[in-house]
Amino acid sequence: MFYKNVLKTKKTKSKEFQFDMFSSPAQTDKDDSVCNFNLTDECYNFRTNSGALVSGYGFKDFASPLSKTDLNNESVVVVSGNEISALWSFEWYDKNNDENKYYSMYFNDQKKICYDDMFGARPTTLLVNTSFSDVPVGIRYKFDGIDSMIFSGEGQNLLVLKGQSQLTSENVPRLISICAHFGKLFAITAEARGRLVYSDNENILEWNDAQTQNLDFSDSRGNLTKIVSFDDYVYIFREYGITRISEYSSDSEFAITHLYQSDSYIYPNSIAHCGNRIYFLERSGLKYFNGSSVHGVEINEIKKLSLVNNNCYGQCFEGRYFLACKMDFDEGEVGCETDSFVNNALLVYDEEDKHCEVVRGIDIRSMLALQNPYKPKLIACFNGDNKAKIGELTKEGKIFSEKLPAKWQSVKSDLGQTGKIKKIKKIYIKSVSDCTLTIKSDEEEKSFALLGTDKLQELSCNVIGKEFSVKLSSQSEVACKISSLVLSGIVEN
Repeated sequence: MFYKNVLKTKKTKSKEFQFDMFSSPAQTDKDDSVCNFNLTDECYNFRTNSGALVSGYGFKDFASPLSKTDLNNESVVVVSGNEISALWSFEWYDKNNDENKYYSMYFNDQKKICYDDMFGARPTTLLVNTSFSDVPVGIRYKFDGIDSMIFSGEGQNLLVLKGQSQLTSENVPRLISICAHFGKLFAITAEARGRLVYSDNENILEWNDAQTQNLDFSDSRGNLTKIVSFDDYVYIFREYGITRISEYSSDSEFAITHLYQSDSYIYPNSIAHCGNRIYFLERSGLKYFNGSSVHGVEINEIKKLSLVNNNCYGQCFEGRYFLACKMDFDEGEVGCETDSFVNNALLVYDEEDKHCEVVRGIDIRSMLALQNPYKPKLIACFNGDNKAKIGELTKEGKIFSEKLPAKWQSVKSDLGQTGKIKKIKKIYIKSVSDCTLTIKSDEEEKSFALLGTDKLQELSCNVIGKEFSVKLSSQSEVACKISSLVLSGIVEN
């Protein structure tokens, strides 16, 4: 009698792993093996807060409308000079025409302050020759009841642009920061960084020892770096802390309250006012100040920041904090990273949804929010190859027509099936632009070049392993949108 030999095989079950949250933050501080497969390991040059991967932030040539009544008709602002090192905005009330006028201003390598009407014909850029040997501090100020700009720096000390006139002084010390608050003018000077200078005389050209008084701050919080009028108080940001001053009933006395002492250096150019918060970067992380206390911003992307970020620059615009900075990436070279660079990234933190996105490969020198009732914009000037340009923020993932390569990388995961062999048989994905998908296991790796379509695509991959990760990359000129990523396979019982 013959008996049938029964071949024993391993039992399997089908399973799908779906990605519906590309917006999840980067998990830089967790063990990959315990992470949900639906989480991000690294992402740059994509915007992800919608849950899909779409084209990231970028910059194009700064353009402005020719009138307030036709905001869609814009012309590019022609930049004067070969290097732009500072940006300012200026709002001026035109009594003759009973209207507010808005100007964008910048400082170039020819030591000229240049400005253009943001909502009018610009036959030529208005130029003011200066003797500043370095980039001056520029501050909007009401001088003698007239909207004015004060500039202070090495080589010229003080320049006031008041309407059609220019006023100068060699007697006023070089200013680091000034602030008008409740009838007094407060200032930090370059020659006495540990003292706050103030006066009831708001005509700074008349300041002398008899006109001014000092408040001395010689303690462990370090030098004064920036004055901010916020929430009815004057706040002084210092190298290692924040101090509040408020007046008693006596005009000559102040209440001084030390609100915060940091254990690491506060970068003064990172300080930016956004709604009811002031954001700033210190070496230990990103923080915000609400008028009484300091809180940390818990975003994992901050952990990739270089240890020293002396050239970082912060600005707030439309509910988001933008931080130009230097980050440490693990692989490759992107954009400006192929040459020498100062900054190589832009962090964008959304206050409302606590979401952070990274623009990689961009070397920003400074930024400015051009606020007005008609068409506000965020503009920037740059280091390196783009140093002669002024750019405005876009959502096209390009730097002056150059497409930045975008990447999204999942964490490595066992897909919730610890120790079991899995076989990913098919991948389903929807991408309206060309992209590359790579799936990698602990045993093998496969890549697929996808052509953009508005239909769901099915890929046969047959990748075996215990742990898997997925990478999506794109450098398409077409606006990007990737969604509906599903992995389908079998799992051994």
